[in-house]
Amino acid sequence: MIVFDTLFSLLIIYLFIYCIYQLFFFIKANDIEKYFEIHEKTRSIVIEKNRLCVVIYATHKNKNLDKLLNVLNNQSYPKENYEVHVAYKKEENDTTLNRDFALGARIHNIQNPDYFSKDRAINLLINKILPENKFDAFIFLGADRMVGEKYLENINKSLTKNCVLVGSKVSVNEKNQLAKRIKNSIISAYLKYINRTNSIARSMFNLPFFIDGDNLVITSDVLEKIGYVTLEDKDSELEYSLELASNEIKSIYCPYIITAVDVKNYDFSSPSIKNKISLFSHYFPLLAFKSNSFKEFMVFLLKPNSLFVLFSFIFLMWLSIFHPNHVAERLVCLLGVFLIINFIISINVSKMQIKEIFWLMLYPFCLTWQKTKILINNLTMRSIIDSRYEEENINSATINAVVNNGKKDFICKLDLVSEDGMRKVVFREGNRFIVTDSYLRMHDALEDMTYKLKSKGMTLKTCQNCQHFTLCPDGTLDCLNGKCQISQNEILIWNGCQYFHLHPNKKDF
Repeated sequence: MIVFDTLFSLLIIYLFIYCIYQLFFFIKANDIEKYFEIHEKTRSIVIEKNRLCVVIYATHKNKNLDKLLNVLNNQSYPKENYEVHVAYKKEENDTTLNRDFALGARIHNIQNPDYFSKDRAINLLINKILPENKFDAFIFLGADRMVGEKYLENINKSLTKNCVLVGSKVSVNEKNQLAKRIKNSIISAYLKYINRTNSIARSMFNLPFFIDGDNLVITSDVLEKIGYVTLEDKDSELEYSLELASNEIKSIYCPYIITAVDVKNYDFSSPSIKNKISLFSHYFPLLAFKSNSFKEFMVFLLKPNSLFVLFSFIFLMWLSIFHPNHVAERLVCLLGVFLIINFIISINVSKMQIKEIFWLMLYPFCLTWQKTKILINNLTMRSIIDSRYEEENINSATINAVVNNGKKDFICKLDLVSEDGMRKVVFREGNRFIVTDSYLRMHDALEDMTYKLKSKGMTLKTCQNCQHFTLCPDGTLDCLNGKCQISQNEILIWNGCQYFHLHPNKKDF
């Protein structure tokens, strides 16, 4: 009973705070029309033409890439003021000819696809271009997004020095199927609602916003200061958003930078709860030294989605009915009134029509279905990987190793696998699972794992990667032995110690 009471108290306080917090944005959203009037006046007098670089990461799965490049090649913005660069990852069995240029864009073909994640490919590209000082801003655009002919012109009008802009997105549907039309109506209603009640309001308050890696603008001075981008997935985007904000760089939402996404490609995924908690724990001790906008951003990190609010309220109602308590019943009723008032006010400021309200009411159910599908897919893939690993893990040893993600060290498992005379290494940490190719030497397999982790922004702190390590050939093919120049002890290549210092040759691959 004590557990129920504690859970009830914490949950209801959390939802009350959420309601009050949202009201501030709904009140601010009443001035949206004034916000647009002011911005239209300032944007209309912009004369300077910034030099823009559009960066796109694409694979063979992005079937609309040429369509996107064609639109970018026919922008209203002067062609001499922008370039388009595509980091293209081909499959190993793809026999089509490499393209160096296509529809006005420069194509950078990735030669070793196993070593190149999205982040690694993009970072290598911008690190190559940035020192040339040719561009004032970089635009990171998703290969499945669609843009209008004034896309770059709108970006130029929105640019200021030392800024990061997060664009807006709308949903479109190219199929005439009933299910697709319904889904598009639901998503379109939700995006309109969230843009007017939250996204634009945050921009009016000049508050940071979570970045969208498929529609993001970063000025060159910011890139030079931070030195990298992480846009691999939702978790990476969340980490990068907080990294920018912690360095007093605000990622501001801009409703003028619009991209469209086909409903079939709409991404319902979100940062994991585990990652949110981990990031909150990491930054919480630093809050006293950070700005008020960053503190608010940390609160925004804990903002619940519509599913959580809905199911939490249902849970509270269930508790008040089956564990009757006069105070509890009154609090739940009061919370229900607060939620209804919040919703009515938000509908009013969002300027939604009756049919849009109807579709919006269906969004929690659509989101539930999509989240369920994502969960089933993840469980299925995990089962396949686990079963494959069980089959392949014939002769192996497991060790603990230390990995640094750029912020802190954490412990992982490395499985050193020997199979049919070949060697490979398996990295395991939580739900992450990375396998190297097969090599004749364990030394090369561990080197491959170092590459793969480095491409994801992580450093494997093993003796083999340490500048104090000297390899000692032992007459075997594996080359497993070495010597530490500090402790003077004989060690194995996968060992680690407190003297680790990354070898200079390991910093760039």
